[in-house]
This record gives sequence, structure tokens and C-alpha cells, in this order.
Amino acid sequence: MTRKRSRGATLALVAALLLFIIVIGLGFFFLVKMLGGGRELQHAVDAGNLNVAKQSMRRPFLRIFGSGSPDLNEPIHTIAKNNFMQAKDPVHGELDLLTYNRAVGQAMLVSINAISDNYGFGDPSATGIANAKTLINCLSDPNDGIGVTLAEKLKNDVQQDISFSQIASISPMKMLNPGGNNASPESGQKDISYMARNFGTNLTIGQMVLPTEYTQFISPGFLGDNTVNKQSNTYVKGYTLIDIPGITNAGTHPLMGVPLRPLEKPHLVNVPDFKDNSVSPLRGGNQVDTRVPPNAFHSAGSSGELKTKGRTAARSCAIVGSVDLTGQYSASIPCGYIVVANGDGPIPSGSVGFVGPASGMTDQAYGGGPNDIFSDLLMNQPVFITPQGKAMDTNLNDIMDIQKFKQDHPNEPIPSQLVDKLDGPAPKQQAADSIPAQSVPISSCDNYNSTPTAPQADPNCFNNLQQMATTYGFTLPNGSSGGSLNGLMAIEKYKAQVINPRPGGGPAIVTGMENVCTGMKVFPLGGISASEPIAFGQAPTVGKLIRSFQSYGPSSPLANIVSNQFYLKLRQIKPEISDGDISTFLESASMPMGQVRYIWMDDSRQLRFTAKGSLPAWISGDAVIPDGTGTTASTGNITGNRNFVNIEGEQGYPSPWDCFGSGPDQTRSDMLWQRSSGFNCLQGVLRFRNCVNANTDPWDCPC
Repeated sequence: MTRKRSRGATLALVAALLLFIIVIGLGFFFLVKMLGGGRELQHAVDAGNLNVAKQSMRRPFLRIFGSGSPDLNEPIHTIAKNNFMQAKDPVHGELDLLTYNRAVGQAMLVSINAISDNYGFGDPSATGIANAKTLINCLSDPNDGIGVTLAEKLKNDVQQDISFSQIASISPMKMLNPGGNNASPESGQKDISYMARNFGTNLTIGQMVLPTEYTQFISPGFLGDNTVNKQSNTYVKGYTLIDIPGITNAGTHPLMGVPLRPLEKPHLVNVPDFKDNSVSPLRGGNQVDTRVPPNAFHSAGSSGELKTKGRTAARSCAIVGSVDLTGQYSASIPCGYIVVANGDGPIPSGSVGFVGPASGMTDQAYGGGPNDIFSDLLMNQPVFITPQGKAMDTNLNDIMDIQKFKQDHPNEPIPSQLVDKLDGPAPKQQAADSIPAQSVPISSCDNYNSTPTAPQADPNCFNNLQQMATTYGFTLPNGSSGGSLNGLMAIEKYKAQVINPRPGGGPAIVTGMENVCTGMKVFPLGGISASEPIAFGQAPTVGKLIRSFQSYGPSSPLANIVSNQFYLKLRQIKPEISDGDISTFLESASMPMGQVRYIWMDDSRQLRFTAKGSLPAWISGDAVIPDGTGTTASTGNITGNRNFVNIEGEQGYPSPWDCFGSGPDQTRSDMLWQRSSGFNCLQGVLRFRNCVNANTDPWDCPC
């Protein structure tokens, strides 16, 4: 009995031990499954959150430019549409985290342009500074700014749950919930952070897009203070205030980019680091406590657990990265445009218009030959004529000798040797006989008194001009009209009025030329040669017109300033363009008088030079309102006589006119540059004009 009891106890002990081992084994098995399932869930959540960081560069985006209800309120919505339409992401046509820094860069350049305006000559335009602040406020307004609105969407938008689920839900929970649901987002646990502070944005910047006035004098340390270098590129720093003196400040007008870690992939970050950077570097938003978008994201996901019927959760943090060069941009004003007008007009406040005959004036082409009695005889020596032109000679003594002979020999015929000395008119004997013995007034005729309108006009001279021409074998003035000339500059019209009457002997009466301005052609601004025709100007292009002012001494200093600023504005539109390419572009940019043209960049990044009717949708030719000051490169007033009109040797005449009009005789050419900050995309207005101020006083004394 005792042995049987002992054997039974042993069996019971073994059974109990086996049961204990089985229970421990099953517990360990389920524990391993739960731990493995947790790792499965964590991997899925990490993958989903990495996708959130990746997709957040482009989604969610702000609805600004397309149809439908916009995400921005007025007036910020309109300001954004008018300025940032070319900074949009081409994938969906809207502004997103990837392109946010493009808007920051554009606002930065507008602000730098505004504070640099008129440097060295006076104060910058208050309007330009106000506009720059308006554009910054469009980004950083705590209530409705682009920064806070995008941040709110990046934190709370359902798109973040979609991006998470796209990847997190792919992996099955084989150990945690075999055959059950995969990981799903815990939407209420989404969060944002602001990491990698002072690291690079995806915005590069170069010296060539910054005004020299700014980098040399206003803020010499700007690039060093606001940029970082990486792989031979210079990037604007993120999550640090961009300091533009006179424009930005940490309170009302802060400007700040977002570090997007150029040329790096998004990656996971640990939770403590994420939490340490969860307070925005630019606080103050009303939707979320920030005025700048985040660059790191927290996501949570969960899945059901088969045994407990509960849910297991995991969380993950990740930071964005702009992987390749297609995800970075140069600081620019890509929507920028410049207006060029050839003709006088006011500073535009809407449409660009003209005053006066901007497209040119009309007159007759030159007609007639270069030789007549004035140029070939009377300008060289006088002709002495007795009353009524009965006798004439270029030597007064020949007439006086006959007169003296008659006084000494009143009843004798005049000797032939005295008669033959007379020039005429024929017959000479009759001319000699007409000379009275007594003293009579003898006219000394030259080109100063031989026309009726000359200042010293002598009727005995101009009434006997035909006799003189016959006697000396010279032609009388005989003008004829040439064909019509159209599209004349003011100085060409003036030239036509002065030279065209010369073949007819004159006088030249200048009319309608008091303070008249037209457009410009290309010509030597200081004066032309005698061989030039009336229409001496050459077909204008923007490049040639600018160079004409640069090559003329008095206008050169300011013309060089205008040219440098003009080139800078084009580089701000297209940073990769070289000065050589700009020069080639401008040399071919035909600029007819009385016309307005626009320089802008199309979606293929090609500069265009078009009329108003070919402008893209984002440029309104009826809303051209420059906000900067102006610089005028001018020749100053130049005397027309001998420089452009009445030139010695002109049309073969020694001096077309020896008696000059006594009134104003001035011409002037101007290149007017009206700067604009880039607000509403306008970079400036360039205008050319040629002006004349001359009165109606006659030009006479043909020569």
C-alpha cells in the first residue's frame, strides 16, 4: 500500500510539473508573439510616419491659385495670388512646404530692393518699404498668414492620415493580429515640431541677385549671417530671422524660412528631440502657435490584439528632407516683369501711356541740289549793284572808276577798257552808261541781305538776284519737295524743318517744335556728321538704346547705374542667366517708337519680350504701378545748331544758314528708369524719349 501511494504521488508531481512547464511555455509563446507584434506595429508606424514626412513636402497644400474656396482670407489671398503665382509647385499648381521657401526668397528680394532703392542719392521710397512689409505680412500674419495656415494644415489635415495609412497599412500584423486589421492612424495624436534649426532651407542664393548697394553698404554681412554652405551651394538658413534693416523685425514683420535639409532624405528622430523642438521659433499664430510651417511630424498608429481583444499603439517622429536638386530653388522673383516704353509719358499708375507724338512725326524728304548763287558766290564775296541793278561788279572800284570818268569827261564816251572791267549785266556798254556821274547808293550784296526775310535785307539785292545769277552764271535757289518721311524723332523733324527750305533759298521757319518729345531711335547722342540724312536714326533695340546713353560722356555715369540695375532685375527673375545672355537678349529686343513692351519669363524659364496682348495671366498691363524712385540718364540740353541741324557741309552747302534762329535751339535725349521693388511682380519701368525745344524764328542768310 505504501509503495502504491508513493508511485501515485510521483505521477501527480510529474503531471503537475508538466502542466506548469506547458503553462510557462504557452505564456512565453504568447509573450513572444505580443513583443513581436509590437515590433511589427512599430515598424509599420515608422514607415507610415516617414511617408508623412516625405509627402508633407507637397501635401497638404494651400488652395490659393486654383478654383474653389481658397484657404486664405482676404486681403492676404489676393496679395498671395498677385505675387506668388509663379512660386507654386508645378505638380499641383499650389503653394506647399516644398515651395514655401520660394515665397520667402521672393519676399526677401522685394524687401532688399525696397531698402536699397535710391541709395546714395536720397531716401528710399516709403511706398516700396510699405509694400515689402505687406508681402512679409502675407507670410507671417499670425491670424491669416501663409505660414500659420500651412502649419495648421500640416498638423491637422486629413491628408496626413492618408499619407500615414498609405504605407503603415500595407504590412500585416501576423503576430499581433493574424488575419485581422493592419495598423491604422490615431489621428488625434498628430503633432508637429521645428527641428534642424539654423540648417539650410531648400533656397539657394547668390551675390548676383543682390544689389551691390545692399551687400556693400547697407548690410555687408548679410550673406555670412543668413546662409550656410553645403556641397558648394549657399543656402538661406532656416528657422532664423532674416534680418533686412529697415524692413524686418521679430515682432511685426518677421521673415523666416524652413530648414528642409537639402540633398538629404527624411529620417526618423527620437521622441525627446522632437519634443524639445516642439515650440515654434516664431510663435504667435492663432490657429496653431506658430507663424512659420513645421518640418517634423509625429504620428501614432494602433492595431487590435487578438488574445486581449484590446488595441496596441505605437508612435513615431520624423523630419523632412529635400532629396535632390529638383527640390531646391534659387532666391528669385520668378513672376517678375519689366516694362519698356519708347516715348514720353507719365509715371504709370495703371496702364502705360504716352504724351505727345511718341510714335514720331512726319515731314518731307530733302529735295534740291547743293549749288546756287548763295553758296557759290555771295557767301565768298559781295556783289556791288547800282540802283535797279543796272550795273554790278564784284570790285567796287570798277564802278567808281566809270563814275569818276563821267565826272571828269561828261561828254565823252566811256573807254572800252573801263566798260570791259564791269561784270554786267549784258550788254556791258548799257550797264556802264547807266552809271551816273553823281554819287548814288551802291548796294553791297551778300548772303546776309539778298533774301527778303534776311535780317539785313536789301531790296536792291534780292530784287536783282536773277540779274546776278545771269551775270555770274550761277543758278538761283530752286527747291523741290522730296517724298514723305514718317516716324521722325523730334530732332529729325527739327532737322527737316531747317534743311528742307535751303534749296529754295529760305527762310527756314521752325513750327510746332516747342518742348516736343517723341520716342527714340539709335544715334550718336552728342551730334552727327554733315553726311547724315534727315532720318538719321537707326532702328532701336533696348540694348542699343541703353548703350547709346552709356557711350555719351554726360549721360554715361547714370546710364551705367541704370544698366546695372536693369541687369540685376533680370537676374532676379532668372538667376541662372549670364550677363552675356542678357546682352544678347536686349540687343535683339526691337523697341519701336510709341510702343510698350514687357520682359518676363515663361514656364520653360525663357525670357520673353512681348506686347501687352501676349502677356501671361499673372501680369496685368493695366495695373503697372511702380513703387520706387527714379533715375534719369540725360544728355542735358544740347544746342541743335551745328550738332544736329545746319551742319557745315550739310547737303553740300558750306553753311546752310548763316543767320540762326534767335530763340531756343535745344535738343535732349533721356533714359528714365523708374524702379520698383518687385511687389506685385513689377521690377521697374524703363522709358526713352527724344525732345526738342525750338521756336519759329527764321533761319536765313543761305550759304
